[in-house]
Amino acid sequence: MFNIQKAEFRRMSELEGRRCAEIEVTSGKPGEQNLLVYVAKSPQENDYEIVHMYQMDTDPELDWYNNNLHNAYEEIAEEEFGPGTAETFQNGKAWQELFKEKLLAYGNIAEKLSENL
Repeated sequence: MFNIQKAEFRRMSELEGRRCAEIEVTSGKPGEQNLLVYVAKSPQENDYEIVHMYQMDTDPELDWYNNNLHNAYEEIAEEEFGPGTAETFQNGKAWQELFKEKLLAYGNIAEKLSENL
């Protein structure tokens, strides 16, 4: 499971025709890259869903202007999210849901989503 050391609301964006909040998540674990997580309002009342997640393989000194025209952003597929061998979490969806709960509980993320989505 990806550790959340820091989560920061960056901006509003549109992905596949949906209004999304872009959130940067820092793990702090050696070897784990930061994530860009796109969250949208869920069709279910008062809920959110993760639309896309990207690993950020960037160096802030080189990519200070958020250049996403190269391979610095790699999409994380649902089946790659979390170990599929864990007994209690057999698929990526369960890991993704747990990650979403942790993300929404972090700092002011839920408040920012409520204000902007």
